Amino acid sequence: MKVDRCICHNISFSQIKKIVEARKFSSIDELRAENICSTNCKLCDPYIREMLKTGETVFQSKRFK
Repeated sequence: MKVDRCICHNISFSQIKKIVEARKFSSIDELRAENICSTNCKLCDPYIREMLKTGETVFQSKRFK
């Protein structure tokens, strides 16, 4: 299954990436402070961290322990 968005905020990682680039954000904390993503269930956390590191915006579902 592909993962491409923060479900709670219904925003795609590609949209988040555009915001990151436009505002020159470098951390998930900056995104949270602006209430853009990852403030509710936080299931997208590992994917957003990976997006910030690699620039990728679509991932295969991972099972995190």
